Amino acid sequence: MTLRTKITALTALLIFIATALLGAIAFWTTRTIQYDALDRGLIAAARDARTKSLQDNPRPLPSDVYLPYAISLIRPGDTQAQLLRPAGFGSSPLPFPALTREQALMFMDTPGSVAFTPEYRLVTVESGPNRSLVIAGTPIDELKRGLARLTLLLGIGVLIVTALGSLIAWLFVRRLFRPVDEMVVAAEEISQGNTHLRVPDAPAGTELGVLSDALNTMIESLTASLTAVEASELRLRGFVSDASHEIRTPLTVIRGYVELLQGQRADASELEARALDRIESESRRLENLVTQLLLLERIDSGNSAAQEEFDLTALVREYFGDLTDLGDGRPVTMSLESANVAGSSDQWRQVLANITQNITRYTPAGSAVHVELTTCETDVVLTVDDSGPGIPADKRSSVTQRFTRLDESRSSTTGGFGLGMSIIAAVVETHHGSLELGESTSGGLRIRITAPRGR
Repeated sequence: MTLRTKITALTALLIFIATALLGAIAFWTTRTIQYDALDRGLIAAARDARTKSLQDNPRPLPSDVYLPYAISLIRPGDTQAQLLRPAGFGSSPLPFPALTREQALMFMDTPGSVAFTPEYRLVTVESGPNRSLVIAGTPIDELKRGLARLTLLLGIGVLIVTALGSLIAWLFVRRLFRPVDEMVVAAEEISQGNTHLRVPDAPAGTELGVLSDALNTMIESLTASLTAVEASELRLRGFVSDASHEIRTPLTVIRGYVELLQGQRADASELEARALDRIESESRRLENLVTQLLLLERIDSGNSAAQEEFDLTALVREYFGDLTDLGDGRPVTMSLESANVAGSSDQWRQVLANITQNITRYTPAGSAVHVELTTCETDVVLTVDDSGPGIPADKRSSVTQRFTRLDESRSSTTGGFGLGMSIIAAVVETHHGSLELGESTSGGLRIRITAPRGR
């Protein structure tokens, strides 16, 4: 439930409680006033009744005259009341309940109601020197029907006022939350990269005004931080690119001289030969690092390589065939369908080279490798399963980050720089594909690459 719904519901509840309470007070006040007036009239009618005249000289009432009060009398020694004058029209007098002395005494000077048809309101007073009991009564069915109608009208009024109040509250809350909605829309656009946008200003001096000012200040601070980070990344990328290009030239010279000296190995001592081999292998490692850094820099800068449509099946067969021929007895099984991919064949070669190099470095000699290349209507799926140690599930999301290595000792025996998986992920993303790392059926690592299929 949204906040505006909660506020509207709470307002409606408060309006309902307030109007219902006012309605109950109005009903109780009206009922009290009417019954008080009725009781005063009853007592006056009982005290002013001329009981002797009514007994000695009863006269019929005209048919169109209505008497509101009935008069009944209980003389000393009598146990039953005698009706002296009925209530109602002369042509149709209303029936009056037959009261005993005990029942009449229950209403002595205190009016009360008695169940009858019609229902009566009664009061009893003592009259005359012989202390006779005079009973006055009036029918209250019409009064009760009036109160029932009043109750219905008050209930309808409570519902109408609650509905109108709820509608007004909803419109007011909707108008009140309009700046919040605008802030939400602006925040969503900012989260999508439009950092030049700011949330709309709310009325000054209100909580929303304070919130909008705080959000704009925070966004400006974050934008400045992001700008600084982007500038730093650009400088770092430029430095990496420049440094890589600069390192390439001396590396080429070093390798040239090493090859020259290795050509004269017959005159070198054992120590000199081992040193030359070491220099040659390390220069190759540095050259590989420079190549990978330059590839990442080109991908980051958006300088796409030449786009072409090529046969991915042939590349997979080539690289994993080399793994079979040059590996340490690793059995490689391949299930390859014909698949064309649009993109850079050189970058895909780097992906396959990194995958095979990782298998060579991290899986034991003789461990099985299974490669599967399948196609569907729109995608090409390359799946590589090895039987090595795999990658723990909690580290699979971090191995695609640059310079991330699972061997914390950073030993050079593996020959890696922590760039292999990051290059694979970057190339796959550049080709609008996806990379998934999981566990193979043999307990090793499963690499699953999905890329759009060529024509």
